[in-house]
Parts: sequence; structure tokens; C-alpha cells
Amino acid sequence: MGNRQNTTSVGVKKLSKEKLILVRSGVFYGLVIENKKTEANSINRGLTSTPTIIYYSGNTKCLIDYGNQTNADAEKTVSDFFTQIDPGTTIYIINGYYKDPTSEKTADVSGTYTFRKFANGVVSADVVSVNGLSASINRYDKLKFEQIPYVLSASLNTTDEQKTIVKNRFGVNTKNSFNYLGVKVGDYVKINTMTKPSKITEINIDSDGNEYIILEDLLESLDLTSTETVVTVYASTIDSFNYVPDVLEDKAIGVGACIEIQNNVIIACTNNNTITQCRLRSNIKNQINTEVTIGTFCRTPDTNLSAVQDTTATLAQATNAIANSLSTLSTSNGTVLRNGGVVKNNFFGRSF
Repeated sequence: MGNRQNTTSVGVKKLSKEKLILVRSGVFYGLVIENKKTEANSINRGLTSTPTIIYYSGNTKCLIDYGNQTNADAEKTVSDFFTQIDPGTTIYIINGYYKDPTSEKTADVSGTYTFRKFANGVVSADVVSVNGLSASINRYDKLKFEQIPYVLSASLNTTDEQKTIVKNRFGVNTKNSFNYLGVKVGDYVKINTMTKPSKITEINIDSDGNEYIILEDLLESLDLTSTETVVTVYASTIDSFNYVPDVLEDKAIGVGACIEIQNNVIIACTNNNTITQCRLRSNIKNQINTEVTIGTFCRTPDTNLSAVQDTTATLAQATNAIANSLSTLSTSNGTVLRNGGVVKNNFFGRSF
């Protein structure tokens, strides 16, 4: 898959302003740019993420813990969803089947709940009705759910915000995707119809399996479904290096899972990153180290996030497609190859 590389800092100096460095490029079909005023529930009507749930007061109340120390983007997605919900709103948990492989005890936490508050990654809710709790289980661990549960809200606070949504109708399971280009929130992209790169503020998947990103700048609506469209990805830095990234590195060397480590804790993992992309995610000022392992994928229950608009079946289909495309990233001390061997490229402070 690749060999571990020792890297040293070369020509590093601080700049006073942000600089964008071109790191990836791809040709897309199936893109649609939509510039419209959107209500909150047109994008995030449902949330998919795996929590740990604790029931108490005779199973009449519960705490739903979405706190995630391994993925800051996942925490933001959860927070953005629940801060749109008013106290007293009815919420529904779907796909809540649970099985403890050790004791073989089973339960189903799917049901109707009343939302009370959200703070520090934890939802407080009242239990209205539930399919089947176990008499001997009070704590339902996130790792023991058979599927990834998702939450629907009966209503959300609406916004009247103008947004640019770039939809990829081919979805994520293709090289014709933003996912393959290794983007994350905070990166910049430029489509061949744009005059300058624009910052990505959100990445998600809708109920039909369409991949979409939301951009900071407003663009005109445009249907590029049948048009060959060049998309370039830029990494943001305030450092300067005597180094020119190779935008064809993904073809020459390959791509892999890039993990970001701060204070010995994994704070993010991004799929399909080149070695250069992962280097540029490290940061001396914020004490962020990065590691990339070519040929691996991020995979934890917490990082499987998607949005749902319509039916349970369509969400389940989209979620399963994502899950089936990922391998396992099993340790916070490094990444592993599919064959079990460890091959890492470690970076700190974007050393070149």
C-alpha cells in the first residue's frame, strides 16, 4: 500500500493571512447548483448518528448522549440539528434495534419521545412510547445497536437563509464525488463556473442518496447534470512552504484515511485524502498532528451521518450504501490496512 515516510520541516514561516493551496482536482458529471432560500427542515429534517442512551425514572425519561470525542464535524452536525428543535417537540427514534452480543439480551428503543433540552452533546427527553425496552438494561451502548438509529422531529424552527447547495446526483460511492476528493467542512472548492474558490460549510447526503455540499458564497442556480465539470479542492493554511503539491498524487500514490490528533485524542477523520491533503490538515498553532494510511477508510458509528427527508426505506438504503463502502479504522493510536498491517505517514505542523 505504501511505506512510512519521515518528514522534516522545510522553509516554514508564518503569514498574516490565509492562503489556499490546490490539492485535488476531478471531472464530474451529475452536478446541480441550487441557490435558494431554504428552511432548516428542507436539509436536516432527520439525523442519523449512533448515541448511547440511558433510561431512568422507571423508563419514563432518558438521556441520549451524542458526545463524540473522535469527530468534531459529527458533533457540529448533531448540535445543528437539535438546536433547531423547541422544548416540548415530539421526536421519533427509528431503527433502534439493540442486541448485547455477550448476554444476548435484545431490545428496541424505537418509539416516540418528547424533546426537553440539548446541552454538551446530550439530549434530555421524556419517553412517550417505545417498542420494547429490556427490563434488565438501563444503559444502551452505541456500539451494540444493530443499525444506526436516526431521529425525526415533528417540527423544526425554520430559517429563511439564502444558501448555495451543490448537489452530486451520483452520490458518494463513486470517484465522481466530493467524497472521493477527500473534502471536509472548512475546505474550499472551485467549480469551473466559479470565479474563485468558496468555503464548504456543510457536507451531507439526502434521502435519495444525493451527495451535497453547501458553500459560503452565493452562486447562480445551474443544472450541470450532463456537463463535464471540473472541480478543484483547496486546503487552507496560514503557513508557507517551499513545496508545490501534486494534484495527481491520488493517482500516483493513492488515498486513505487522514486522522487529526489533538492532545492525544482523535478529533476528526477524513476519507480519501492524499498524503499532501493530510499534511495540510496538521497545525502547529492548534497542536494538531495528522496521520494518513493509504488504502484505509474511516469507520466509527459516530461518523456515519446523513439527513433524511422522506421515508424510512430511502434513508436505510442510503445509510447502508455508505456503511458498505467503508472499512474499519479500529484504533486511536494509528490506522490499519485492510490486511491488518500498519503503514502510516505522520505529520505535525504541516512539515514538508
